[in-house]
Amino acid sequence: MPEKRNTRSLIKPVMSLISFGYAGLMGFLAFASLYYDVQIVSKPAFAALEIILAIIFGGAMIYTRKQILTSIAGLFGLLFYLPIVVLYYSPDNLIMLVPLGILAVVLFFCSGAGEGIKTILGTIYLLLYVIGILAYYLYVSIFAGNTIDVVTFHSTSPSQTYRCYVLDITDSSEGSTRVVIEPNTYDIDYGSIKFIEKGYKRTVYNVRKNKLNIIPEWSSDETDRDVLSINGEVRFRGSDATNPDDAYRYFDVKKRKFRFLNS
Repeated sequence: MPEKRNTRSLIKPVMSLISFGYAGLMGFLAFASLYYDVQIVSKPAFAALEIILAIIFGGAMIYTRKQILTSIAGLFGLLFYLPIVVLYYSPDNLIMLVPLGILAVVLFFCSGAGEGIKTILGTIYLLLYVIGILAYYLYVSIFAGNTIDVVTFHSTSPSQTYRCYVLDITDSSEGSTRVVIEPNTYDIDYGSIKFIEKGYKRTVYNVRKNKLNIIPEWSSDETDRDVLSINGEVRFRGSDATNPDDAYRYFDVKKRKFRFLNS
């Protein structure tokens, strides 16, 4: 009997370790939102994954809500959720944001922490959400400009190292046509969800007129380096990205202070 009691008394402390997984997932997504765009590749597969994780984390953390690890993880989930919802918000990502937000709210209120702590943190989080959402809205509406960007062409280099796409940009004037190039090897693919590296985009062609029929052409030089030409004019060479001069190394991964874990 004493052994059974000891075993039962260890169940909740051991199960509370699952809260590390929840906190890690929320921190993982919060960090990713700063450096990566997200794309839901397969909504059915992703929805199934969400249901499984919600059952595991939600069930285990509600059952062990009085444990200190679970209480702490439950309290800080909403803090991690703030950059996720602000930076990843779009109609396509609601399948991820809505369930994740519901889980964060439920685990916050089910946390075994005292009501005083919940009230204080809840008030702070509410203010942070209001300020964060308002600041992001002002940035997008004022500083980012009021434009409509449509991708009209997309292609990958022969070596699969780079990709380019043509943007047809509509604004209050005559718009513009822009060709952007970025690395194609820094993305992280987890099957049903894909994290797309951001911050390495480089404009190689920009004309102050939109709706132009621009078709970039990839080729290889004598050293098998990728070359991008537009209207017969070379706009990018693979050697540019590896040039020792810091001004050219705009795709260098070392320029980032933090790197995400590659799959």
